[in-house]
Amino acid sequence: MPASHHAPRRSSSLALGVGLALLLVGDPLVVGRAQPGGPAPAGAPAGAPHEAAPALLSAPGVPAAVGHYGEAAVATDRELASLAAVQVLEGGGNAADAAAAALLALGVVNPSSSGFGGGGFALYYDNSPRARAAEAQMPGPRPDGPARLTFIDFRERAPLSATPDMYVDAPPGGTGPISSASQLGGLASGVPGEPAGVVELVTRFGRSSLGTVAAPAIRLATDGFEVDERLAEALGAFREQLLVDPTLRRWFGESGELRAGDRLVQPELAATLRTFARGGLASVYGGSIGRAIVRANRARGGRMTLDDLRAYRVALRTPVHARALGYTWVSAPPPSAGGVTMLQSLRMVGALRPVFRRDAVALQHALIESWKGPFLDRQRYFGDPDHVPVPLVELLDATRDNARAGRFHPFLALAPALYDLPIPQAHDEALQPDNSGTSHFCIVDAEGSVASVTTTVNLPFGARYSAGGFVLNDQMDDFARGVGERNAYGLVGGASNLPGPGRRPVSTMSPTIVFDPEGRPVLCVGASGGSRIVTATEQVALNVLLFGMDVGDAVAAPRVHHQADPNVFNTETVAPLPADQLAALLARGHQHEPIRNIAIVQAIHLEYTGEGLRPRLHAASDGRKGGRPAGI
Repeated sequence: MPASHHAPRRSSSLALGVGLALLLVGDPLVVGRAQPGGPAPAGAPAGAPHEAAPALLSAPGVPAAVGHYGEAAVATDRELASLAAVQVLEGGGNAADAAAAALLALGVVNPSSSGFGGGGFALYYDNSPRARAAEAQMPGPRPDGPARLTFIDFRERAPLSATPDMYVDAPPGGTGPISSASQLGGLASGVPGEPAGVVELVTRFGRSSLGTVAAPAIRLATDGFEVDERLAEALGAFREQLLVDPTLRRWFGESGELRAGDRLVQPELAATLRTFARGGLASVYGGSIGRAIVRANRARGGRMTLDDLRAYRVALRTPVHARALGYTWVSAPPPSAGGVTMLQSLRMVGALRPVFRRDAVALQHALIESWKGPFLDRQRYFGDPDHVPVPLVELLDATRDNARAGRFHPFLALAPALYDLPIPQAHDEALQPDNSGTSHFCIVDAEGSVASVTTTVNLPFGARYSAGGFVLNDQMDDFARGVGERNAYGLVGGASNLPGPGRRPVSTMSPTIVFDPEGRPVLCVGASGGSRIVTATEQVALNVLLFGMDVGDAVAAPRVHHQADPNVFNTETVAPLPADQLAALLARGHQHEPIRNIAIVQAIHLEYTGEGLRPRLHAASDGRKGGRPAGI
């Protein structure tokens, strides 16, 4: 497929300024048949507010790879995964088929972030003729919010033997970095959900066979691919732990080293993917692949059984949504806290617009303050909605956001507790090292269907052992190891998020689609990066939709982050704020801690240029992780 190049513009607009180690700044590159030239400045749709950026920011950020397409677009954090998805689109598949192909390909070329042994969320907007016809025949009033949306929860589940105290006094899973019992070895792994998520996408929305969507990943695993600097650095950082596993040890070859430029061939994974392509769900959830998972898990001290695998089901959920700043924002429901956190923040920021209309520091200050209350809500109220009550109606009550806006001080950083608004008679109380253990991608197809998908093995290389050539997740670390204890991302665990049989842990993954006042999708966006996912996603979306930034500049721009506890805000060393802006935030009383980067964002902006015309698609992959978009 021919490639074209587009040098990302240096941002002269407002850039909203904590990170994944092992990720370096990449050179800009566009893959695919991009339309000539870049987009015009991204104006807001009719009826939506669009204003000049409230200040100029001299820091250029981390250049993103950007592509402009006329028919379909893919933005992932690995070029080969973007190309795999485009191959399926060119073969007649739709966004769901392409999403399934991207999921499988990412597990081959970026096993530190995601894969067959992990899980995730998919927010899917079905704009196929079939879906439009079915909607037109719906009797009665339309549901509140955009129609034709489905949220697929294929997050990992705890084994049926899991207990709330299973990590109390549990010995470490091994030696080396991030090696507690919930992070390394068999006790760290939940029942994988990604295979079920792939099948759900293909059978519910797709038009291709499972063999077709698996073919690019099988080829990559069979023929191998060239290891890039990011993967080589991650492999080096966790080398000693990975060498314990016989299959993962073979990655390093006879020399015991795997360097950038070396070719990684994965025959065991290729065989697994072929078996999956032929046998589907049955091969994993009770079949030969499932038996391999159980053997590997129990050999590393885990409790997983074939009954755990047989009991696994994806959950179809109603996404959360709210109207704010002239748009309708749709995102992830519980067990993710990310969507609710974003919607609460957006509505508070919307109430404070006069404060930051012409002042970049004032906006950064408002954002930092707007995240404090929602992250406290996460600690107290969030858990698996199939097992604990989550007061979603109360959490999404706009009066709470307005009340928090009323407590905001334009020149002072307030203690997070001042934004704490306990919900009366709530039933129950509801987790950052730098890492690369998650991937997000966006896809838009020729029919206008949109897939916003976040997938993960949690920490880098999951629990750092394998079955069938793929790493198993360490998603159990997203549970609370104990009430008040912090997970690897510094998030404090609450009672509602303790482990239990078949439960899904709370997440911050925030796959998001934003709609204009006419009900058209205008932005697909999401991120990887633990607790920083939601704040980075929100900032990129505001850069594009509120301030009219080119999507590449929006993804490249510096970011800030705050999660209430600890009471510090983070900036990026790879994309630092200008000194005067940082000084102005510190003068307001904010405590500051720089980290490498805040999160890795992929986005596609859909730009409508005329009535009835297909939108132009502007896709951006974050340079912080070196992804590349592709398209048609």
